Amino acid sequence: MTEAKLTPYDIPRNLDQDAWYLYQITAISHYELCARLCEEFAEIFNTYLTGHGLHGAARLDYWVSRYLTHAENIRRGIGFIKNGGDYIPMVDILNAPATDYRGLVEQPLGWMSDEQRKQWDHVFGRLSYACGIGSTALRNNLTKGIHWLNRRSIGKDQVYLDRDDSNAGDAATAIQSAEKYGVMSAPASFPTHRVDVGQWVTPGERCPRTGVWVPKQWLDGATDFSLAFGVEGRPMQPAYRIKGLEPNNPFIGYDEEMTAEYEAIATGSPVTEAVDTTWYFVWDPMHKTDPVDNLRLRREAGR
Repeated sequence: MTEAKLTPYDIPRNLDQDAWYLYQITAISHYELCARLCEEFAEIFNTYLTGHGLHGAARLDYWVSRYLTHAENIRRGIGFIKNGGDYIPMVDILNAPATDYRGLVEQPLGWMSDEQRKQWDHVFGRLSYACGIGSTALRNNLTKGIHWLNRRSIGKDQVYLDRDDSNAGDAATAIQSAEKYGVMSAPASFPTHRVDVGQWVTPGERCPRTGVWVPKQWLDGATDFSLAFGVEGRPMQPAYRIKGLEPNNPFIGYDEEMTAEYEAIATGSPVTEAVDTTWYFVWDPMHKTDPVDNLRLRREAGR
């Protein structure tokens, strides 16, 4: 019996592609799409209930109302961002509609026709994917910077610090999936994203500007580091180095031959470790305002 081994991470990286993706899924337009998709799901579910005369049965009406509430909450979160630059509530706001599937399928759903169920699954899958990637992009802002500051005494929580909870690795597959779900359309060529070495921050310091950041290691030629979306005022996360890919082999412990065959073809999930770095800001080329006009620089005392 063999254990799954990490395979090397040797995928070519494209800063313009990955930065474009992060700016797309943290844009107000993406959050507005998530709200509309929640409303679309509630509408189609309600229409099916009406057609089958099932209003009042089980808790089906509750789930229609719940997804309308999700849409309202997303728009409330948009207001937090527009009025105060506060992205953090969006992590849980977007996570809720993406993870409600278990509660939904505990309801009686066998009354739908095959075509209705197919459409129901499609609409829910689209909203779940859109909300899920939006939440994931922000997740490292919750605790990673604080964990980095406490890394010398973090003990067993080191596993949480070393795990990249955001977008680890190349974004090409994520973009393809988003296009498949109809969440975004990639351009024929990705616009150039300028790196501003004049705006920098180190892990644990408060992020001076909301947006995409690139670690120094990437600029020095490393291909196994990820970009980050930082939120102004939050302790900046460490950089994440991809140690390798773990196949998550389903045959381990059951069939040694199948284990070896699976690992030979599986791409796997990135296994990461938190490391020190200097982060540099990456400008969004689609931003209509000249960067100098809205620049709000923050530096720690004595710098």
